[in-house]
Amino acid sequence: ASLGLIATYHVMSPQRGPVALVDYSVLPQPDPIGVPATQPGVSDEDMSPVIPKEFEDEVAHSQKLYKQLKRVLKRSESKETSVKVKVRNTEDYVNTEVLDIAKRVMDMNQKDSDKIKAIVPEQGPPGPPGPPGVDGNDGVDGPAGPPGSQGAKGISGEPGKPGNDGQRGAPGPQGHYGQAGPPGPPGVVGVGGTEGPAGPVGMPSDWKHTEFDCPEAATETMKMVHCNRMGCRLETYFAGRWGTVCGRNFGNQNAETLCKAFGFPAGGRAHTTYGEFTHHEKIWLTDVNCIGTEGDVGDCKHAPWGVAVKCHHTDDVGLCCYGSQFGELGVRVGPSDFDKCREADSDFARLTDCDYKACRVEVKHDNEWGTVCDRGFTDKTATVLCKSLGFKVGGVARRAGGGRGMIWLSDVSCDGKEANMEWCKRSPWGRADCDHSMDAGVCCIGEKSAAPPKAPGPVYECAGGKTTASSGSTRLVECTPTGCRLEVKHNDAWGTVCSSGFKDVNAKVVCRSLGLPGGKFIGNYGGKYHKQGFRNIWMSNVKCNGGESWVGSCRHDTWKENTCSHDEDVGICCERAWPKLK
Repeated sequence: ASLGLIATYHVMSPQRGPVALVDYSVLPQPDPIGVPATQPGVSDEDMSPVIPKEFEDEVAHSQKLYKQLKRVLKRSESKETSVKVKVRNTEDYVNTEVLDIAKRVMDMNQKDSDKIKAIVPEQGPPGPPGPPGVDGNDGVDGPAGPPGSQGAKGISGEPGKPGNDGQRGAPGPQGHYGQAGPPGPPGVVGVGGTEGPAGPVGMPSDWKHTEFDCPEAATETMKMVHCNRMGCRLETYFAGRWGTVCGRNFGNQNAETLCKAFGFPAGGRAHTTYGEFTHHEKIWLTDVNCIGTEGDVGDCKHAPWGVAVKCHHTDDVGLCCYGSQFGELGVRVGPSDFDKCREADSDFARLTDCDYKACRVEVKHDNEWGTVCDRGFTDKTATVLCKSLGFKVGGVARRAGGGRGMIWLSDVSCDGKEANMEWCKRSPWGRADCDHSMDAGVCCIGEKSAAPPKAPGPVYECAGGKTTASSGSTRLVECTPTGCRLEVKHNDAWGTVCSSGFKDVNAKVVCRSLGLPGGKFIGNYGGKYHKQGFRNIWMSNVKCNGGESWVGSCRHDTWKENTCSHDEDVGICCERAWPKLK
């Protein structure tokens, strides 16, 4: 009989093992008659089924794919682990570095915000007017500007009128009388005498120096203050302030005269060491000598105002005036202030900020006013300056101080014959080693002409010279009465300077570097009038600003790069030592 066999094989999954069955259908049913010894797919011995080669190839291929898949999975797992590590590292970095950076950025932003808030807003210039808007909040005040310069001292005002007399104080308690002595024996009755001449006016019955203080009184320029039973301190008004009077040589003749000027016809007495109160007034007068007709202590003969040598406030004089005050008050005839020094000005110099001692001296240079140091400044120099400003007699030198800005000159020394202080021996402009506390002052004396005389310009006597500076060398050669050729040293070789663009300010720099006070550019120094240079032409288009210490420090073209000839060599004339007058 035919036999149907079903062969079932597991097909292996690369991941999970067998996942399917391979079914071989029932072998064909051969005819029972003439069955062959072996059937296809059946062994010839036990008739067991035989695995086809295609199946074995398929299995081998599946196993190969399985191994490849395992390798891929293994690599994938490794990469996954690496990715997890990187993710973890990234998270750590974010949690540490990035967040820390963010915190620092926030802190920096906060600090910048604080700084911005701390900035005081500045008010800019007003813009063009816009349409009317709603009133805004008040702006912040801008910073205070620098203090302005001090104005000139004003003229002293008229002294005020004296105030009304105050009420008289209540009398103090009367002291106890001593015990009466025993009565003496009656005297012998004398012979009646003739009537004598009338005595001086006595003090009124309502005033006794043992019971009341000396009376206070005042005029416009005198007053008696701080009164007691001994007297009142005498004060006088001058130059805008009250001051005392020294008791030296102050006699009762002065007291009589001044009490009458205070309105007490009966006169009074002096107390020459009255200064028992603490005060800081100036001692205005000493050695006062009145003749009896003066209406004020300032009109009596006295030492100069404010010159109270060897006097102290313990020597302040006091007065005690007698009787009632019913006389006419005295009036000062003489001055109540010092004569101030007079201001003056010219194109070169001016006297400013004057008081009774001096005016500050200021000079003009490079269109800027500046002061003069008083080092070496004498009365001869003051006289030259005052005469140049139109004062006929001259002047005296005194320290003024108080200036601002440049200090142009120092060590100015005139011999008295110069027509202008600028011609006197002096330091170079702007090289004064002083401060403004040393500013020079003068007080000019004598009548002043309506307009100061025009001073003639300086007469140049050209001088040759040579000096070596740290940055190079300069010299003047082939000098004549009209000028010298300028030469400079560069690369250890002397050469000339081209006159192209050369001006007087350059010449002044050259002369100052040579120790000479001034100079001027006289033009080309070549040609038929002077020996032409045969050296290098080192410089051209020189432009100095006036403050350089050497002409090589001024702006100029590159050394030796020029198209000049020696016909164009610079000639200058420096003043010989100090300029002389015509």
